[in-house]
Amino acid sequence: MDLAVTISNNTDSILKPNKKGKILIDPKDIIEKYSVEELNQSAEEYFAKVEDVEWLLTKPLSGFFETPPLLQHVGLLFSGAKLSKSMTVLDFAAGTCWLSHYLNQLECRTISCDVSPTALEIGKQYFEKYSTIRPPIAEPEFLVFDGYRIDLPDNSVDRILCNDGFHHIPNQQDVLNEFHRILKDGGIAGFSEPGRYHSQTPLAQHEMKNFVVLENDIVMNEIYEKATKAGFTNITMKMFGDLDFSLREYNFLNKPNVLRFLNRFFPRVVGHIINKSTFFLYKGEPVLDSRGHTGLAYEMTAAHTEIEAKVGEVVEIPLTIKNTGAAIWLHENFVDIGIVKIGTNLLDDAGTIVVNDFAREVIDKQVKPGETLQQTISLSFDKPGFYPVGIDLLSEQVIWFKVFGAQPAKVTIRVS
Repeated sequence: MDLAVTISNNTDSILKPNKKGKILIDPKDIIEKYSVEELNQSAEEYFAKVEDVEWLLTKPLSGFFETPPLLQHVGLLFSGAKLSKSMTVLDFAAGTCWLSHYLNQLECRTISCDVSPTALEIGKQYFEKYSTIRPPIAEPEFLVFDGYRIDLPDNSVDRILCNDGFHHIPNQQDVLNEFHRILKDGGIAGFSEPGRYHSQTPLAQHEMKNFVVLENDIVMNEIYEKATKAGFTNITMKMFGDLDFSLREYNFLNKPNVLRFLNRFFPRVVGHIINKSTFFLYKGEPVLDSRGHTGLAYEMTAAHTEIEAKVGEVVEIPLTIKNTGAAIWLHENFVDIGIVKIGTNLLDDAGTIVVNDFAREVIDKQVKPGETLQQTISLSFDKPGFYPVGIDLLSEQVIWFKVFGAQPAKVTIRVS
């Protein structure tokens, strides 16, 4: 018997009229009627019945109907989650794993998790079909979720991302408990979900009537109550509207009449708040480190500003470096990403770089914000000459600190 017909008959018992007389399905009744296992099995049957998976393998560029908002929302999700290279990221409700693929391209270590083994198998095809330009820093992992427990150790992932999957979860409290358990301290779980009246939309009603699927509403106060119970310490939300502006409207923004502006644009903002929920749960205060570019700053002084040396002689330069930023400087990682190093550049008389990345040395230890590091670097030159040297810090494969305004130390070395 056709699955849609069977389920249409099953859901007849939970159809309810709304105030306007239209028949609606209440997501709470779906939760009451179907077990977690039955909803999981329905998701598996959905993917297992897909004969032509090509359209699944084109996500997120699968069509002009869903691609523009999808890319907008995912960009917001990536931004709010404060992602950095080499982070371990759980892509929860990953489906066919296209989000994991893009995270891999951004040099994150990914674990794709879903209740459907078939979806994850399609995800493996996605990775095979679309290899990343850069080799992945770690092989992607795939994890089947039983609906209750995520098979990962405590404090094992930096971030969790859930893109349009959490509103399908009937036992949200159980899942949030698991999210909190596996997140590291300072970790963030980010969600891009529909809004507080999602279940009443025609598409959601169609899905619940014809398939065993939960199309739940996302109510922020309810989410926060469950998140707090799970142990999360804070929740933030991001607003992002697909607002079209004429040049006239754009110029209007610079005028002082704020009330006119609010009357014109506030309804659109409210509409976005109602129809879209992009939010982030925090396990303690987020911890910044040198895997990302945010919070990198220093003050550096060299013990000598001018040094005399012979050709081939090792020149030692003692440095005092204080971490004046908000990020921890790492000195080790499972890959050579985000490790803070002391980098030297050769300059001309005007201070312009003439030889970039002349030498590098790894810092001796992890350095927290406010801490001071004493370290000596060694240089040598194979030709006589006058060598102005700029000494900067860099986060390997992330950024040189001077890009964000740090002032490198300068030492002049005369080699004879």
